[in-house]
Amino acid sequence: MRIAVSSSTFRRPLAGGALTQLEWVERCASLLGADGVLADMADFPRTDGEYVAQLRKVAVDLGLVPFGIDAPGLLDPAATAAFRDEVVAVAAGFGAAVIRTVLPAPGEVPPATFVETVRAAKALARAAKGANVTLLVAAAPGTLGEDLAGVKHLLKDVDSAWLRAVPSALLEPAEIGAKDRYPAFIATPSDDPGAVAARRDGAWIILDLADAAEPWDAAAAAVRALRVAAAEHRLARA
Repeated sequence: MRIAVSSSTFRRPLAGGALTQLEWVERCASLLGADGVLADMADFPRTDGEYVAQLRKVAVDLGLVPFGIDAPGLLDPAATAAFRDEVVAVAAGFGAAVIRTVLPAPGEVPPATFVETVRAAKALARAAKGANVTLLVAAAPGTLGEDLAGVKHLLKDVDSAWLRAVPSALLEPAEIGAKDRYPAFIATPSDDPGAVAARRDGAWIILDLADAAEPWDAAAAAVRALRVAAAEHRLARA
């Protein structure tokens, strides 16, 4: 199991200026012992190539994988082509393996929004292929992808190997079909770490935490629980 910590946990200190993005990366390595990081576009103070390259270098120097970029509004019909190009460029400069997003809200005419989203996703998949980065779509309440089935329904229409779902780490192995490819899974502190370790041995885990009052303590406890569960799982299999 490899753990990538998302910056969602640290939204308040990052937005308020109490924590810089560079400090966040450093502490993910020194305090959490994470394997990688997933940085939200909203947390970048600058998106020029020089800054993004510096962020990547800091991560790599600390032994962290610059695993991904979060861009929740990437497939929204209102999103501009310029924003989409910017996200892909930042992901490429960061050396990200993935960009994570969610589907838009159904809107007043859900079928029309679905068609527009498929069109946007196809264009985005072509850009992602050019940058060698995989797009991950997470299920989210109030969107066209309320659950994994909803996400997969849209991805089937897009029909691109560069667009994948990113399900819960608690997904049962029996629910994974022969053609399913999941580059990563999402875990939260409320998930049973033993179940995550047993079902996702060797997989990338994106760790999402709610906006906690003490985010570093909450994140450290979650990472520690997953590490212990993974070690116990390996011993049980030995």
